[in-house]
Amino acid sequence: MKHLINKITQGDALEVMKDIEDNSIDLVLTDPPYLINYKTNHRKDKNHQFTSVIENDNNPDLITDSIKELYRVMKDDTAMYMFCSFDKVDFFKQEVEKYFNIKNIIIWVKNSWTAGDLEAQFGKQYEMIILANKGRKKFNGSRITDVWSFKRKVGNEQQHQNQKPIGLIQQCVEKHSKEDDIILDPFLGSGTTAVACQNLHRNFIGIELEEKYCKIAEERLMQKPLF
Repeated sequence: MKHLINKITQGDALEVMKDIEDNSIDLVLTDPPYLINYKTNHRKDKNHQFTSVIENDNNPDLITDSIKELYRVMKDDTAMYMFCSFDKVDFFKQEVEKYFNIKNIIIWVKNSWTAGDLEAQFGKQYEMIILANKGRKKFNGSRITDVWSFKRKVGNEQQHQNQKPIGLIQQCVEKHSKEDDIILDPFLGSGTTAVACQNLHRNFIGIELEEKYCKIAEERLMQKPLF
């Protein structure tokens, strides 16, 4: 397991997590595929990387198996943050509840909203974050609400179609971990969890399937200041 700490590992999350010891992780923070075959249809450049469907975004077994494996590697009395969308929240909640105690479904309010069906659907301006405990994990600091407002990344700042703002991820890290803890993100994307951990003096294990995003994450970790 030591060879995984503070490194970005390219590979299948389920395979890589086999190298992580039981009861060794202090916090899980992850943004897995939402199971909605997401891709943007609103870019003029149809060859842009964001116009391709995210890998495994139609594979519910990946989520089911990952949740079981996450429970194995987490210490007792620790927390997990798992992002999901309203489209599949029932499935995610059902799978998480097989192992964990759900404490909140946090609403992340963004500063913009989706296009979608312009004539039959209101614009979606939020995503959901399931906060679950293996046992019972007290939060750090003062109590806050379950509605969080952070601006999403846009334009040239956006390096992954589902990239989360660093402030949002750092709030999760600060509320449920301490310095030198080990934080696992098995669906690392462009590396925001790793950057947050480096900023806040936590250790991380980052796993990402796609090589291009591993490279982006490594580049972000080398930048000062980190973002």
